[in-house]
Amino acid sequence: MKKIAFLLLLFISFSCSNEKSESNNIDLISVKVEANKFIDSQWDWFEESSLEKAKTIFYEKGILIGTDKAEYYTNWEELEPSINAQLAIQNAKIETRNRTIFISAGGHMVSFSEILDLSFQMGEETMIINDIRSSGVIKKIDGQWKIIQMHNSIGIDGQAVEY
Repeated sequence: MKKIAFLLLLFISFSCSNEKSESNNIDLISVKVEANKFIDSQWDWFEESSLEKAKTIFYEKGILIGTDKAEYYTNWEELEPSINAQLAIQNAKIETRNRTIFISAGGHMVSFSEILDLSFQMGEETMIINDIRSSGVIKKIDGQWKIIQMHNSIGIDGQAVEY
């Protein structure tokens, strides 16, 4: 009787195990490294003035909210003219800091936020815009990371709305 009880308990233990979670173990450290590498390179298209590179970064149905009131794009067709116009900016350089990322349980989606400093050439003058706030979501689609949502903003001194 003890053998039957032991075998029954053993059978129940194995039948109740969650094989799916074991077979889908995600190496979150590797995902973090991979995601950070992609986020580090997200502005390469701008610094290199490359429309082709921009096409590899943004998801075709992604959402981008820029610093200007008119910059609310919900797909690549809307975003592309703005990207093209930005390619005329000379000697663009972006430095990032204070990055925070959150990785989904499945490791296929990452949200991030960071602060950007942008310098660029405007005629003979070097222009600098510091403390641009940037946040977004990247998702692995067909094995490639893509920006599916991004929001950039420039804060104002003081409060926009008093409360």
